[in-house]
Order: sequence, then structure tokens, then C-alpha cells
Amino acid sequence: MAATTIEGRIPEALLAHMAALVLSPALPVAYPDVAFSPPANAPYLRVYFIPNGTERLFIGNGEENLHQGILQVTVVFPAGQGAIKPNDVAGTIANHFGEGTQLPITGGVIRIDKRPSIEPAMQETDLIQIPVSINWIAFL
Repeated sequence: MAATTIEGRIPEALLAHMAALVLSPALPVAYPDVAFSPPANAPYLRVYFIPNGTERLFIGNGEENLHQGILQVTVVFPAGQGAIKPNDVAGTIANHFGEGTQLPITGGVIRIDKRPSIEPAMQETDLIQIPVSINWIAFL
């Protein structure tokens, strides 16, 4: 079902762009509020859509608003395989959502306003997680 509001079109476009990511080998992806069973002892990605408010920039009614937020993609790998491969996957995600990427939606575009940040790894006993934070803005 196609989104009909700004609040639906933004995650729709970001998640569609995420779905177009090509990794070799391909990794399963856990999308927000979609049933997912993590694979046993195998890598996967987990996606979070985090809107961060709307700002009114102009006084007139009906003027564009600034919508902004983060699409966070967490790279999850089993522990004990080293840091190179999960960081390489994180870098591929950052490249896919490179600075200046524009995702057209009805009424405007979503723009990735800076290179995504690859955050420090979170090491657990059985896995390592590396968050990739993708800042986005849209004037709609």
C-alpha cells in the first residue's frame, strides 16, 4: 500500500532505498515492525526509522516545513569473526546513503545531508553490533 501522507512517504522512500542496497553476500534485513527471526550464528542488518520532529521555517500557512531524522542501520555479526567485515558492510551502507543522495517523494525530496556516521562497535558475548546513523532532511 502506497503512503498517502508526508509521515508515511518519508519512511517509505528511505526503506525502499535501503531495500535497493546490494551486498555480496546478501544479508537478511529486519525492517521496523515486520516479523523477523534473526539467523542463528550468521550476520544480518536491523533498520530503525527515527523521525526527529518537524520545524516550521516560514510564517505563512501552507509553507514548507523541515522534517528531519535518522535512519539507523545496525550491522550485526556473530562475535569472534573480527572487525573488518562488519565495518566493511557498514561502509557499504554509508556509501549507499552518501552525502547528497536525494530520494524523490510526492511534494519534494528527502536529502541525505552528510555522510552517514559509523558508530563504535557494541561488543556482546555472542555478537558485535555496528550502528550506521543516516541523517536525513526534507523540506515538505
